[in-house]
Amino acid sequence: MKLHLKFLLILVALPLLLWPQQPDSIIFRPSGEAVLRVFSNFSRSIGEEPTKTSFEVRRAYLGYNYHIHPHYSIKILLDIGSPLDDSPFSLLKRYAYFKTASLTYSRNALTVRAGIIDLMNVGLQEKYWDRRYIFKSFMDEYRFGPRADIGINLAYELSNRLNIDFMLMNGEGYDQLQTDNNYKIASGLTYKPLPWLTSRIYGEYSKKEVAETLLAFFAGVHINEKLKVGTEANFRFSEDFIENHNRFGYSAYASLLVWKKTKAFARYDWVSSNIPDDLQRPWNLGRDGSALIFGVEYELIEKVRLALNYQDWFPAANNLANKRGIYLNLEFML
Repeated sequence: MKLHLKFLLILVALPLLLWPQQPDSIIFRPSGEAVLRVFSNFSRSIGEEPTKTSFEVRRAYLGYNYHIHPHYSIKILLDIGSPLDDSPFSLLKRYAYFKTASLTYSRNALTVRAGIIDLMNVGLQEKYWDRRYIFKSFMDEYRFGPRADIGINLAYELSNRLNIDFMLMNGEGYDQLQTDNNYKIASGLTYKPLPWLTSRIYGEYSKKEVAETLLAFFAGVHINEKLKVGTEANFRFSEDFIENHNRFGYSAYASLLVWKKTKAFARYDWVSSNIPDDLQRPWNLGRDGSALIFGVEYELIEKVRLALNYQDWFPAANNLANKRGIYLNLEFML
């Protein structure tokens, strides 16, 4: 408990220690903006008897971002959805919980965030995939790590091409409380060798009796707002602190502007687990497999997108059937 309290005090005190003196000649007026983002869809299954159809509001984000100082801002964001998306009851119940509750300090090349904050593990990948309203990014979808957590993050822009970031976090995600004295550290390096090419390496480390680690690699191509391609590989070792319980996989996705506000897109995922010495099959076989998504997206107006797409899940286990369907996804935001 003492360690926990000290950690929270550090989160609050560090940005205050960095607070700069504001020159009298500068007139700053605090301002803010509301945040609203909603994901909805209609789906129809293929190959199931009876055929399933449904309308869903999968997720809604509601919050406010307030600039209290030229270098400081506060962001509060509610996530209205289910923290257990893989639960059979996740589509029947909706919960509201904090996804973001943070204080941010930003000046020149340095940015510091503290509180409940977005991690640096999937942000770049989500920008290249750019269709969170249709399907989560790889690491988020297959539970390689939480999308947000309680902690503190420091990011520094070494040059126009090279950024580095470091984070100390709770380790259990933003929907769970800290229950022990174990924390997770993470660091990433983003390098942009060419204007249209971006690469990143990222790692996490946490230890109890066994060390749990994560390594992630990403490369992306973005040309003239017309073509966007991303590929990533992820490796998680000793998952849940169980020795020799490893998972790995990759994801590749692309989108192409085909006409004015219309884009074609496609994505392929593959996720697998290893075979421990005491087992005859992969330890996570029931969740291993591959996913295929492709479709067409149309921007109705600014900040409103509609996508018709096909989704297919190919389980690695021979006794499990494919899950496939046609989806009509809608996203709107402020």
